[in-house]
Amino acid sequence: MRETKPVFHRLLPAAFAASFFAALAHAGLVAIAARSIGLELVYIASLSFVVALVVAFLGGAVLLAAVAALKLKPVSSLLLFLIVVQGVAIMLEMFFFESGLDEISWQYGLISVPTALIAWHRSVYYVYTKG
Repeated sequence: MRETKPVFHRLLPAAFAASFFAALAHAGLVAIAARSIGLELVYIASLSFVVALVVAFLGGAVLLAAVAALKLKPVSSLLLFLIVVQGVAIMLEMFFFESGLDEISWQYGLISVPTALIAWHRSVYYVYTKG
């Protein structure tokens, strides 16, 4: 990654891809837990998409700035993405559901880890291989 500008050009596509996956995964986990499919899943997916898009866009800008400023290579930037996205998922769960660290649901790992991989692949890795 020679410049920071190409990395930030990938922010919006990466945020949309990560948010879309997070919304589908969240709705899918709710459908499995509830053992039903209905209109509520559309609401859950829509709300999840909007929340994830805001978080992915703002958080993605900070992550990409950190990757560019620290001149991180692909492996170290991937670790940064995985750690930060997992941390943000835990904080959001604690905030929205008013839970503590002892009540963190493992299902959010099923959403946040692939979401971090998608965001990293669509931004840092894309620029690294194409740049």
